[in-house]
Amino acid sequence: MDKKKKLIIFMLIAAGGFVLDIATKLWAQSALTQDYLDPAKVEPFTFRLTLAFNHGSAFGMFSGLSGGRWILSIIGLAAMYFIFYLYRRPESRHNLYLVGLALVAGGALGNLVDRIIFGKVTDFLQMWLFRSIPITWPWPTFNVADVLLLAGVGCLMIFSFMPESKGLWGTSKPEKIVRK
Repeated sequence: MDKKKKLIIFMLIAAGGFVLDIATKLWAQSALTQDYLDPAKVEPFTFRLTLAFNHGSAFGMFSGLSGGRWILSIIGLAAMYFIFYLYRRPESRHNLYLVGLALVAGGALGNLVDRIIFGKVTDFLQMWLFRSIPITWPWPTFNVADVLLLAGVGCLMIFSFMPESKGLWGTSKPEKIVRK
């Protein structure tokens, strides 16, 4: 795949994911309240829309951290830089690798922009697995960016097991450590 086509595919997927994430977050902020709506049940899942705000990172970690908004934003910017570093690697010619990176980029950028502009990330999707079992808890509330990140990492994990993969650091097999 030539460089121009690769860049167009990457940008379309990343930008499309980013726009979808931001649009759904803006919709959630205007249409939902923090009260729970009636859940929709599709066994074994129970799904509902509810507005929540995450001041921390995944699962609310670091939400009480002083200056956490800016620390997490800097980490997000570093992650974006790392994504573009990985994009420039030869493996990005492979479709699964390219799609995975683009999904991660779109999701990371969506949450980063949300955090920088609003100081928090808007979440609005919630689900349970087997809610009829009394000991189950809901999965933490999430958003489209989180789905993009998870799908992108899944693509990259699958790619890492393919013969075309050379691993994260460009070697196909780990170096043998020789002890003296």
